[in-house]
Amino acid sequence: MKMASLRNPNPKRRRCLSPTSDASLQMDRSLQSTLAMATADPSIATSIGLSLERILDSIPLQSDKDSLLHGAVNLASSLMEAAVRSARRFATSHNSSVWPLPNDLTINVFSRLDTLSLCFAAATCMLFRRCASDPSCYANIDLTSCADTVTDPVVSTMIQRAGKHLLSIKLGSLPQNENKLEHSSLTVSCLAALKFDGGVTGLLLQKLHLYNLKVGSNSLCSILSTCKSLSELEIVGINCWFVHILRTIFEHCRSIEHICLDTSHFYMPIGFLAELSVDELIKNCPLLSSLALRCRIGDDLLSAIVKEARGLKSLDLSGSSSFSGIFLRDLGNGGSANSLETLILRDCMHLRAKEVSSFLSAICYGDWKSLRSVDISNKKGLMVPRGPSGLRTRCAMEVSQVLRERPDMQLIADYPPIRCFDSDCSDFASSSSSDSGLSSSDDETSSSSLPGSDNETNASSDDETNSSSDDGTNSLSDYETSSS
Repeated sequence: MKMASLRNPNPKRRRCLSPTSDASLQMDRSLQSTLAMATADPSIATSIGLSLERILDSIPLQSDKDSLLHGAVNLASSLMEAAVRSARRFATSHNSSVWPLPNDLTINVFSRLDTLSLCFAAATCMLFRRCASDPSCYANIDLTSCADTVTDPVVSTMIQRAGKHLLSIKLGSLPQNENKLEHSSLTVSCLAALKFDGGVTGLLLQKLHLYNLKVGSNSLCSILSTCKSLSELEIVGINCWFVHILRTIFEHCRSIEHICLDTSHFYMPIGFLAELSVDELIKNCPLLSSLALRCRIGDDLLSAIVKEARGLKSLDLSGSSSFSGIFLRDLGNGGSANSLETLILRDCMHLRAKEVSSFLSAICYGDWKSLRSVDISNKKGLMVPRGPSGLRTRCAMEVSQVLRERPDMQLIADYPPIRCFDSDCSDFASSSSSDSGLSSSDDETSSSSLPGSDNETNASSDDETNSSSDDGTNSLSDYETSSS
């Protein structure tokens, strides 16, 4: 039957592909003659239009006029479509002949473009579109610059087109203002293509950055569980349970090196620590070197993470809440403190001056030897838990001592001027301004690092130290209970 089908091809297809009939030849000659006259004399097109109007006026019946008009419209539409299609084909053939680069080199150039520029190039001609459709051109998908116009099907198509070549994805609206969230219209369905074909595409993904997407915890964790080669993860502005995300990462992404979870704009419970067995799970990620957690997180969980992540070099907790700094105790001689190089505690609203003071003193005593950059700035000052007033201070004396003892360390400690602190603290500082404990050289060092710091700052620090020692452990535990 196969041989018979080969000997007797489809007669309809043959008639369409081989227009050798007399009627077709006559039609070709007529159309060619008409187009030749229209090309030689542009007024011929106007004459044809006037001729059509005269013919319509000479027809008495309206039904005949309608039939003739319908035929004229179909003929004009067919000519237009054929002309555009032929123009594209000829343009592609022309571009292929004059374009100096071979296709493989053109694809190599396109693979180095950002995603938006690649889309612009693909819209120019068929040659570029064919080259821009190569999977290697979508190895690094970045659609943050056009987040307002991107839809879920577009992202899904790009992921499927990339296939095994996919290396990184950046989606969503980058935050232009810290106090204003700009939610993207994308949902988790745009990442569902990572699970196609048994998760082959997601298995090779190395970097994933999501900004302000409408994604739920369960759906996101299901996607992350397929990305076993993930080395860099950044999630910003997504209202989800970060404890579940951490657990998924520690269980499945054993090649992870950099983690950034920013849910500081959302009020979310910390969750039960039993849900995340950090002591066991974090051992699955020996390559973890950078961790940024800008969310509600407690001292116990932080202490477990820092102790077990022995290769950790950078820890960023800026803007986080619910921890007081207890995790900083006794970490200078073990755990990740042996390798930690950068510590950022900027604007942690519940960070206590007592813990910061002990931490800075440990640095002066020789602990935290690998530490090279520390940021303990706070726009409201450090917490001193002494009654409901919530007094603030800034540990100026300890900062000055660290700057003297560790000149190799970059210590950033920007605090508000003294008038921005509570009235009780400022009154105490003004009344004891004559009891300064710093020399003139110490004063200069402190003022260079702390804007507005002077003798009054030392008094504020002394007040903080005395009040912290009077509070004891009971007030600290009471504070943690109330905050959690």
